[in-house]
Amino acid sequence: MEQLATRGGALLIVAYAVYQVLTQSVVQSLVIGALGSTGEVSQVYPLAIGLPVAVSTALTVGLVVGGTALGVVAMRALYADIDAFPTPDHTRRLARTVGATIVVSIIVSIAIFVGSLFLLLPGLFLAVNLVFAALVVVIEDAGIVESLKRSWSLSSGHRFRLFLLGVVISVVTGLVGFVAGLFTGFDPLVGALASGAVSGVASVFGVAALVGAYRQIAGDTADSLDATTV
Repeated sequence: MEQLATRGGALLIVAYAVYQVLTQSVVQSLVIGALGSTGEVSQVYPLAIGLPVAVSTALTVGLVVGGTALGVVAMRALYADIDAFPTPDHTRRLARTVGATIVVSIIVSIAIFVGSLFLLLPGLFLAVNLVFAALVVVIEDAGIVESLKRSWSLSSGHRFRLFLLGVVISVVTGLVGFVAGLFTGFDPLVGALASGAVSGVASVFGVAALVGAYRQIAGDTADSLDATTV
């Protein structure tokens, strides 16, 4: 986590904060456009800027792609050379990686959702086992199927620790979001801006924790394989 205190870490935090605020603004504009602008609705969505629904929809799709690209660069920077961020290695094969990451994320989300329909435990089990899938695509340049298999293999033997890590990240994110939401009571616009900025910080924290867990587990796996071949 000390990486977040570097220049590169600060840049990532700012980028995520700006991205979160922009995303909230566009999504709120989409909701306002779909529901119609009234005084009551405008208070709930203070960052809406009155864009046409078609424009808001297109921007939302663009932000999903842009957010995935930001996530790819952040994962790589937090994994290596964050002090030199951004570097060509952080953006290598970006279009291909973003596309594969989106597909993997959709597959994982569907799997977790379907698993959750059969009580909660199957969904949690799948979430833990597939937690590294997108990261494997980003760091190892793996394909879609390969990333799912690799994540399952990495998670084996570490499932309880990964579950606890997920709980910690969720609790920290929830507490941070709650504190930011307190500003809404004073001013909806200030509250929305604070919530977006703080969500950005929490997002970088979550990515850093995931990358740290991956580095440790992947390193342990590599050491074990080296030991068996000696």
